[in-house]
Amino acid sequence: MNKMKVVFLAVMAVAVVAVTSCGKDDTKDANQAAYDAADGVRGARLYDHALNELGITGKAANEYSNYYRCKTCHGWDLLGSSGVAIGQTGSTTKPAPAPVDLMEVRANDDIDEIFEHLIATDGPSFDTFDPNHKNEMPAWGTILSEDDAWDLVKFIKETAHDVSEFYDMDISSGHAVFSNIGKGGDAAAGLVTYNANCASCHGADGTKINIYCKGEYLGDMFREDPHEIQHKAIWGMPNDVEHIAAGCDQAGMMPAQNITDQDIRNMMVMGQDTTAFPGAGGDE
Repeated sequence: MNKMKVVFLAVMAVAVVAVTSCGKDDTKDANQAAYDAADGVRGARLYDHALNELGITGKAANEYSNYYRCKTCHGWDLLGSSGVAIGQTGSTTKPAPAPVDLMEVRANDDIDEIFEHLIATDGPSFDTFDPNHKNEMPAWGTILSEDDAWDLVKFIKETAHDVSEFYDMDISSGHAVFSNIGKGGDAAAGLVTYNANCASCHGADGTKINIYCKGEYLGDMFREDPHEIQHKAIWGMPNDVEHIAAGCDQAGMMPAQNITDQDIRNMMVMGQDTTAFPGAGGDE
């Protein structure tokens, strides 16, 4: 091989590497910009119920006949089978809890990896998804736009709570048992926040709204569902279309609240008072 040909091939090799590297850098820059612009609070509501947040209802919702909410497989706490979702192991109506701990994903995976999982269209479709196959990830890219996926990435990577800061939980029995609910909270401060932000809708004692129209009140949730309280108290929830369709007139959307994590802990402690916040059966 003559000298000119060697020099030419070397220059071409460098050029290919440079173009390839530049392409990767451009993609990473674009992904970082999309992540920076994403809305983690909207991501929280997509995690709660993507179809309801996106307004996919009626016949359109029937296109996803086996649809499950992110929280159904991964839990309100994002811990999958290591958290509250463990309680649905063996259920005939809910999918097996996912073995993927999204808090570990948050710590170990970069934003590009999480995005690719969420926007993928090559997983099982929602019509064929088998809820017993806990290692399957449905083709969420058939529902989510890229902007939706980035909002979810932002929620998982940054916005979501580490629930160990709100309560202790023991799952050794196969069900979540909560203790120390509202770690470090102050009940009096919680009542101030509650009266300013929540009482107008839920009532002074939390019984104005019959949650899900199933005889459950806010006191029940403070004591039995702190994993759900930590999510909805700050990020709200989309319209509960299923319960509305079933005739429940108290299942509208809940707006995001301008409160802090400490405010939530304070209200959690406040809500342990069964006299001030009775459950559905009155004082417990």
